Amino acid sequence: MSHLKTENLTYTYGEGTPFKITALDNVNIDLEKGEFVAIIGHTGSGKSTLVQHLNGLLKPTNGKIFLDEKNIHDSKSTLFDARFRVGLCFQYPEYQLFEETVYKDIAFGPTNMGLSKTEIDERVRNAAKYVGIPDEMLVKSPFDLSGGEKRRVAIAGVISMEPEILILDEPTSGLDPRGREQILGLIKKYREQTGKTVIIVSHSMDDVARYATKVIVMNSSKVEMSGTVDEVFEKASRLREIGLSVPQITEIFIKLREKGYNVSEKIYTVEQGYSELKKLFEGSVTND
Repeated sequence: MSHLKTENLTYTYGEGTPFKITALDNVNIDLEKGEFVAIIGHTGSGKSTLVQHLNGLLKPTNGKIFLDEKNIHDSKSTLFDARFRVGLCFQYPEYQLFEETVYKDIAFGPTNMGLSKTEIDERVRNAAKYVGIPDEMLVKSPFDLSGGEKRRVAIAGVISMEPEILILDEPTSGLDPRGREQILGLIKKYREQTGKTVIIVSHSMDDVARYATKVIVMNSSKVEMSGTVDEVFEKASRLREIGLSVPQITEIFIKLREKGYNVSEKIYTVEQGYSELKKLFEGSVTND
C-alpha cells in the first residue's frame, strides 16, 4: 500500500493573472513506508513547491495528495492530521528559530499539539538525542550556537512532533563538508532507528548516491524520471541534457571506461569506486 502519493498534482502561481506560472504539471509520485527519497532537479524545476504540497502547506490547483490512501484535503480534520504526520523542515531552517532557549524551540511543535508537559519533555529530549544535542545545550539561547548546531536544533524541532514522514529541503545547504556529513549521518541514523520515511531535496548528487533508496528527478515542473540510484544515474546523458550531473566518482569511471579500462560505469559512491579499482588492479597483477 502506498504511504504517500500524488495523482496528477498541478499547481499554478498567479492563477488568473498575467504572471501565471505552472510550478507543478501533472506530477505523480508513489512512496512506500521507510524509503529514503531524494528529490533532485535544476533551480525552478518544482522541487520545493512539490514538498510544500505533501503536508498540505500548499493546496493543489488540480490533482490530489494521498496519505495512507486518504486525500489530505478531504476535510479540515484530514489536513490537520497530515500536517503533524508529515513534518517539513525548510531550507535554512535556523532562520526560523525564535525562542529564548533551545529547549523551548524544540518544544514549540509538541506544545501546539496539546501534549502534556511530561510528554513534551520526553519528545524534546528524544529529538535532541537523535540530532546529537547534549542536555547542557538545551538551556542555551539558539542564537549563541554555530550554524551547524542551529540546523540541528531546527531539525530536532520537526522530529519532536514524531512525524511519520520527515521532509528536509536542502538540509545541508550552506554547511561546510564536515557539517554536511554530520547532518546527513544523523538523518540516516534517524531513519534506520525509527523506520520512518525520509524525503530530502538536494543539489548534491554525491549525497544522493550515498544515502537515497529512491530518486525523483524534477524537470520543468514535471517528473522526468524516478527509480533507484542505479536506474536514475545510469541515464547520465539525459541528466546532463536537463542541467544536472552525476556523482563525481561516476564521471571518473565513465572517463576511465572511455579510455579503455575494463571498469563499470555504474559506480556512484567512493566505496564502490574503491572496490572496482581494487578488482581492476588485482586483475592486472594476475594477468601479469
